[in-house]
Amino acid sequence: MSKYNETLAKRITTLIADELCSVSDICKATGISRNTFYKWKRENPSFSEEIEDAMEYRGEVLLSMAYSSIKERLERHTVTEEKDTYIPDEMDSGNLKFKSRIIRKKESLPDLRTIKMVLDRADHKLKMKNEKLKMKNDGQEENRKIVEAKTEAPEIPEKSMNDTDREQAVADNKIPADTKNTSVKNIKNSIKILSDKGYCKSHRKRKYSIKETT
Repeated sequence: MSKYNETLAKRITTLIADELCSVSDICKATGISRNTFYKWKRENPSFSEEIEDAMEYRGEVLLSMAYSSIKERLERHTVTEEKDTYIPDEMDSGNLKFKSRIIRKKESLPDLRTIKMVLDRADHKLKMKNEKLKMKNDGQEENRKIVEAKTEAPEIPEKSMNDTDREQAVADNKIPADTKNTSVKNIKNSIKILSDKGYCKSHRKRKYSIKETT
């Protein structure tokens, strides 16, 4: 494995930025392996930073070239074609001599595939932009609902007159809090006792027996 040196490192960055070379092309041109290249990049932060800058510049150049090519395909332009004709030389049959040249000019129309690609790309960008805007608006609407829910006054349930009067009476110590419930229980017990004939007979018998004893 080759030892890292500044001269070779500078040549590598030049090949990336100016010659638009890939890592494979760099390894062939400098005689180092891919493992060596990545080892140098991993162990030398300054070299790694220079490589990243060179690759970023290469990407910008390639993108510019791509846009220029697309622009040419989208524009109407004239293409010139030249065709030369040669014939055997009369003096020397082994050689050919120039006879004529035909020049043709042809108008080239915009490339439909390129037009479609550009339009599809524009539609995709517009769609992504609309989706982001929709997500933003939905988020704002959700936040608005949350704020409104927090600021709304809570609904107070209506109270019946009986409940209100009872609470006021309890507060004024006029009646105990459980008076109503106790009265209802006593009434129910009385009804149960009166409806129970066995209970009534035993109660009368016990009552009279007590009197006789006394």
